[in-house]
Amino acid sequence: MTARPTQGKREEIIRAALREYRRNAISGTTLKDVARAAEMPLGNLYYYVKTREELILAVLDECAHDLQALLDRLSPLDDRAWLAAYLDWLLEDPAEASQLGCPFGALATELRALGDPAADRAAEIVAHYRQAVAQRTEALTGGDPDRVFLVVQGAYTVAKVLNDPVLYQRSIGQLRALLHPTSSR
Repeated sequence: MTARPTQGKREEIIRAALREYRRNAISGTTLKDVARAAEMPLGNLYYYVKTREELILAVLDECAHDLQALLDRLSPLDDRAWLAAYLDWLLEDPAEASQLGCPFGALATELRALGDPAADRAAEIVAHYRQAVAQRTEALTGGDPDRVFLVVQGAYTVAKVLNDPVLYQRSIGQLRALLHPTSSR
């Protein structure tokens, strides 16, 4: 049965598209660029993905899946441990964060600016992300449900504009020290 390898190759294409979209923006990435990043001829790409729009939606579905996997992994933790693990996740690759911005917000921002119909799907993912962070951190921030989320998004944005991984790492580290003072990172 070929369904399994086909699905694996489609996933490779989607991951390659996500990397290219984050590096070069959606508007700066062609299907040819995605095929090259997926190490396949452009004609083969069309076997797995028929249109640019289909690929964008598949990438957004992958983002939603990645976000849900993170939230599921953290869900058994109490609020303080959840926050510590979330901040650890944010600090996994400061260089990537400062170069590419938020893995969910950057795509959503660009799609909205382009007036792309997929912008609403991207906004749903960001809203889900925001709600999950707010729900788990509100009690730790004196009742402000958006404090952590907005500080994180600000750190992503400013670090990306300045291409400064140290600024990003320091910002998230300071947030961690303020909200979870017993941590050692």
